[in-house]
Amino acid sequence: MSSIDWRRILVEELSEKPRYEPDWKRPSRRTMAVSTRIARQRGWPVVIPLYHPSRYKCVYEKPRIAIVFDISGAINKDFYKMHIEDLNDCIKHVEPEGLWILHCDYEVRYEEYCRQPGVMRIDLPKEIPSSKGPSAYTSIFKYIKEHKCEKPVRSIVYLTDLRPTEPWNALDRELLTLFHQIRAKKLLWLVPSDVTKGNFWKPCIGKIIWI
Repeated sequence: MSSIDWRRILVEELSEKPRYEPDWKRPSRRTMAVSTRIARQRGWPVVIPLYHPSRYKCVYEKPRIAIVFDISGAINKDFYKMHIEDLNDCIKHVEPEGLWILHCDYEVRYEEYCRQPGVMRIDLPKEIPSSKGPSAYTSIFKYIKEHKCEKPVRSIVYLTDLRPTEPWNALDRELLTLFHQIRAKKLLWLVPSDVTKGNFWKPCIGKIIWI
């Protein structure tokens, strides 16, 4: 993949970074030894210090992802067909813990939740109109908020043309609130590059990845 390949960017954005947490399985012998030595040097009673972790362990949490397809006609079926396998390769590389697939125009039309890594596959949306119809972004975030999974989604990928038919000023205000309410960490807009030739909505939150 080249340095500007959208697939590489998507994989990097969706992959969770490891974090370090205290390992409480064993006490820190160093802390105990230092505390004992200081107490003896000063003639104090030797008291076992409070429990301290011996080290920090690396913890990796698999990502939980929602992928949203705009089926308002904003993106045609041929475009989806051209890139669906690339998208599946990205998901396979990331190995998410859970994958929530949603289709939406101005309301949610289809959903599927996958938990088994070996069978996580994204299929083409079946019903896409030949011309663009009404579309709204707030409806999908309201849906995610109301239909929470066992664990909250950490990343949302939205395939769209950034030209919703809902008022853009109202969208800016409402989307910020909804995004924080669903407790997601990352929002990625996956957008065809030819959208730049015309006027489009500039998201108030999230990152645009051009295809």
